[in-house]
Order: sequence, then C-alpha cells, then structure tokens
Amino acid sequence: MNPLHRPLRSSAALAFAFAFAGAVPSQEAAVVAKDVAAQDPDQKLALLQTIDRLDAEMAAARSGVLRPMSVNGEQVTVDQFRREAIYLVGAKQMQAKIAEFLLQEQVEEQIQGGRDKKEFEISEEELIADLKTAVEEFRRQNPNVDFWQAVRAQYGLEREQFLAQQRQTKLFDRVFFPGAAANWPLVTRESIMASAAGGDGKQFWDNLVKASVDPATGEPRALPPFWMHLCRGWVTKQLQKWSDVRYASDGIPAEVCLSVNGRNWSTADAYREIESGLFVQDLERAVGEVAIRKALHQELERAGFLLDDSTFRAEFDTYRKQYDDTPFNTEIIATAFKGYPSLEAFRQRWRLIRSYEKMIEADMNDVAKLQAHANAFAAFFSDGQTNVDVIQFMARDITTGAWVPGGLDAARQRAEAAMKEIEGGADFDEVMRTKAEFYANDKEKGRLGSKSLNQIRQALRESEFTDVLMGFSVASHLFYDAKPGTVAGPLRGPDAYYIARINSRVPVRANVDLSQERTKELARQDYVNWRFLKWSNEVVARTTIQ
Repeated sequence: MNPLHRPLRSSAALAFAFAFAGAVPSQEAAVVAKDVAAQDPDQKLALLQTIDRLDAEMAAARSGVLRPMSVNGEQVTVDQFRREAIYLVGAKQMQAKIAEFLLQEQVEEQIQGGRDKKEFEISEEELIADLKTAVEEFRRQNPNVDFWQAVRAQYGLEREQFLAQQRQTKLFDRVFFPGAAANWPLVTRESIMASAAGGDGKQFWDNLVKASVDPATGEPRALPPFWMHLCRGWVTKQLQKWSDVRYASDGIPAEVCLSVNGRNWSTADAYREIESGLFVQDLERAVGEVAIRKALHQELERAGFLLDDSTFRAEFDTYRKQYDDTPFNTEIIATAFKGYPSLEAFRQRWRLIRSYEKMIEADMNDVAKLQAHANAFAAFFSDGQTNVDVIQFMARDITTGAWVPGGLDAARQRAEAAMKEIEGGADFDEVMRTKAEFYANDKEKGRLGSKSLNQIRQALRESEFTDVLMGFSVASHLFYDAKPGTVAGPLRGPDAYYIARINSRVPVRANVDLSQERTKELARQDYVNWRFLKWSNEVVARTTIQ
C-alpha cells in the first residue's frame, strides 16, 4: 500500500521539466483508428489515408519535444530521453527483443550441436500461407481495404514488423518444441521441470512426454493448447532468469537501451521501432521523469547514499526473490499493482527510494517517529473512508483512450468553466450530468461513494509511478484534507482535471497499534514513501534546468 500525503509541487518547479520547443500536432491528429471492420468501405479508406497523412505531422511534433537539457549543470542527452520513452511505452517491444536475442542464442547453440540451420529458415511465403485463412476472411468482409493497411491501423505494425513477429513465434516453437517432447532440447526440459507448480516438475515432464506421442501410431501429436501456453511461458521465464539482462539502471551507456548476454539493442533502433506509436505526451512524461530522476540522483550522490551499480543490482536481486517464484512476479507487482509502465521504470525509481532509505535509516527505525506518523495518518491505517463524487474532464479521447493534442490544457479550461458555474449557484449534480466525461466501461461514472484512500487513487488512475511526476495526489487531498460538505477543484490528475464534492468522512475509531509487527512494517513503508515524496518535491523546487 502506498498512500501519499504531501503538498502540491509549485508550478514554477514543475515547469522546468516541460521546457519544450512547443511543437504540437493539430486537433486532426487526434483521429485514432476505430475497428476497421465496423465501418463502411469509404470510411475505411478515408481513415487509413488520414493515418498516413498524419504521420509526418506527428513526427514533427515528437522531434520538437526532444532536445538536450542540463539539470543543475549536468548534461542530459536526447538519447537518454529517447531511451526513457522506450521504457515508458515500449515494454512489449522490450520483451519481444529479449525473446529474440535469447532465441538467436539458442539457434546458434543448436546449430553448433548438429541441427541443420535450414530447420530454422522460415520464408515469407510460409508465413503468408499460415495467414491465408485470416487474410481471405478479412477480404470477404472488407473488399475495399488492403489487409496490411488494416494491420497497421489496428496494431500499429508495418507489414514487415507484423511478419517479423509471426516469424519469431513460429521459430520459437521450432527451437524449443521440435516434434515429440522426448526430442525437446535440454534447456526446454530444465525450464519446465523448474517451473511446474507444486515442485513436481519431473512428473509433469513425464506426462508431457507421454501425451506428445500417439500411442496407436507412435508418431508425435499436438499437445493441448493450454499446456503449450504454459510451456512457452515457463521457457521464456527461466531463460530470462538464467540470463544477464541489463538496462539503463545497470549502467549501460545511453546509446544502448537493452543488453542480453552481451547482445545489445541500440537506443536509436529501439526508438525507431516505437516512434510511430508515440504521443507527444509520452515524450513529455519521459523528459519529466529523466529530469526529476537526475536531480534526485545528484542529491543522493552528493550526500553519499546513492547505491552504485553493483550494489543496486545485488540488492534488487535480493528484493525480487520474494516475488519471482510466485504467480505475481516482480514485473507484475511493478506494472499491475504499482502502476509503472515497465519493470525498468520501476527499477530506476526503486534505486532512488532504496538509496533514500539509507539516508533516513535512523528515522525510519525510530518507533516514536513511526507512531507519530501512524497517528497523523490514522485514517489510512485504520481503514478510514471518504465519500466523494467526482466530475471528470479528460485529456484523453474517452472512446479510444488516446491522448488528445493539447488535451490537458483543454481539460483544465472545461473544468474551470464548470467550477465557475458551480460557484455561481449551478447544481453540482446537474453539472455532473451534463459535463462529466468518462470511459464507457466506467461503471461508477464519478459516483465513487465511500472508499479507502487506495480505492480513490485507483478510481483517479493515480499510481506510485505518477506520484513523483505530479508532485501531488488528488486522492490524498480528497481523503485527508478537503472538508466534508465542500466542493474542491479544479484538481489536476495524471490524465484529467477533477471537480470533487466531499460528501462525508468516516472518523477514525481506533488508535494505530504498532506493537503488531505487520502494522509496524506497514507504518515504516508508508513513512519512507511519505518522506521520499516530500523530499523529492523539495529537491525539484531548487533544481535548475536549462
């Protein structure tokens, strides 16, 4: 759990991270491909042509955001910003590249071990043949739309990229699952036996060997799809676990974004792969994250508490052991529960927080200070609740979820206009009914009711990742500070502005007892988070960006 209780970062302090060139695409660039198959032929063609026409405009806007910068006199290069953008929005591409490198390594080893290299050659004709049924079905339903244009609109992949993914998937099975299970390479067997649930990997393996052969003919037969899905996941997981995978936080140069057993993926190549899917807001967030993290890094280094590369790697490896042998591994904890866009984004922030812990180690083990903290925020520790209704003004398209160019500024203007109406006597519920903006799958539509702090944070899409970037938690303000019976706003969140009515707050009914070790540890973790975020705001406020 990770509540936030801290002041708003000043606009002057925030402004440093967004000193960009000012290139913004037109509103037309907000057009995002809907389901191509759901539109008539003329609409489909027009949409695909529009996407093509907007590419140059979006590229110009992205290039306008990226420029060298200095943080307290220390230079930050464009490559560092590009690499951060890769970590923020390219998590799937990163995983695919790791798999590609590991696959290349295994192919080379198996060829050296005697397998014919022709077994691993997959022609484009073979891939097209595999897609034949899907292509024919698509063309029957969409006679006036080119299949590859539709793939690009739906998945953001060019023809070559799509086929490359298909080739890698097919090659993976040829390398690790050739024929009957008894013929699978040793690395596949070891991966499956190390991963099977219940620790009985040998029995699971024996069952695979038996099931992969037709008893009547003795010929190999296909295993159930679910079994193969498990096996692919286990092989991928164990190969990564047994490999030397390095990111920026491991000290690799800015020109490289990923290194796998000595095979490098350059920042330039990776950025080219993700660039077409980037929004300007993604780059703004990348620049802000790099600049803020650089300032915190400098402060910790001056104080002598920054973990060096080797110490960080050792301590993080120790930390992740508690999760990596469970269904909720470290990457899932980081992305699904803590809100980080990738494992590497989490690793970079974890290094700073862990370093800061060492700086305040005496305080975080001071029982009196922990008790004072627990008492001050007893509503969190004692399962307090606040009842709120929220009018939301989105900076994203509510149909597609895509960022709208200039979306945050436009959302702020709409929120300010609505707040003026409420202050002028307009009924809150009527303003909410007529002006609030929500995704179609948002069941609550702003009627949050009584919720805990973390539940409010989830509803407002706040996360541990966005906290340092924003310097302010709307949920924390509503949960602790805003007075019941009042309307607060406009308040800026990660991707929207809010006007909130605080209906009621359940008073704290019990003191926080730190004699229980679990509660004490929770108080310690929360105290560190609170101190870290307060400190990060102070550091940012005195940072100079040029």
